[in-house]
Amino acid sequence: MDTSEPRTLASRVNHEWTRLSKTERVVARYLVASPPQRIMLATAGDIGRTTGTSDATVVRTARRLGYAGLPDLKAALGENFATTAPPQISERLQLSRTARDFSVTADRVLTDARERITELGRKTDPAALAKALQLIAPAATVFCYGWGVNELSARYLALKLNRIGKFAVFSGATGFTLADDLLGLSAHHAVVIFAPGRALPELELLVAHARAAGAGLILVTENLGEELTGAVDVVLRDEASAGGLTAEPLGGMLLADMLVLATMAVGRDPAVGTYELLTRLRRELAPEA
Repeated sequence: MDTSEPRTLASRVNHEWTRLSKTERVVARYLVASPPQRIMLATAGDIGRTTGTSDATVVRTARRLGYAGLPDLKAALGENFATTAPPQISERLQLSRTARDFSVTADRVLTDARERITELGRKTDPAALAKALQLIAPAATVFCYGWGVNELSARYLALKLNRIGKFAVFSGATGFTLADDLLGLSAHHAVVIFAPGRALPELELLVAHARAAGAGLILVTENLGEELTGAVDVVLRDEASAGGLTAEPLGGMLLADMLVLATMAVGRDPAVGTYELLTRLRRELAPEA
């Protein structure tokens, strides 16, 4: 399928119609005829039940149409769906109005999380993780950066790395404050950047300065990979929430856990010593606990 030019959902269905099976056509027809908000809030199981097919058929149809899966199709609908409020806010508002009990709300959120994790697992490249480890393991310091809510991912990675004996610092600074945090970057650093969707000027400065200093660069992102491929050493693919129902840093934190576990595997002795020290200090702080 030629994907050189972006297509709307309807044009993708028209292009692939003759290749779709009978049940896939039922799903495709429903996807095109339904309001974008409805599809963006629906699970594969919801669509399968509505169309009299199955969740597997829904996922297969999305892939036949050139999407990576149902979350990718939802994300594309969100980008093309114009409204007075951002699509994700509209979805949350609609869900808050339609959810009559907490069981519905909980199910939607958990389904969104499961879909994100499934897609994250599909997109995660073991070779990219191995290359990231090659930068982190020998580094004297790991500099973790993320702005806004993604500062949580940077803070989390730094915390977990320090707990296994790998010295790490984090920053969520923007503007002039960031300049102070960048002063110490050198070839002895590995830099991990959590930047899911937007390339702020701070990101461009950080990447350029770290590159000039000789630091290794790892970018965790949803869609900035192609834009910055030539400027960073490794790109780890994150997975966004198409409906905005689960925390933006979820994927980044899971990738952070993967990096921490891999780092611990190649440096078990420092990890054991650090955990012993951490346990002793905690006992001194709370001897009765």
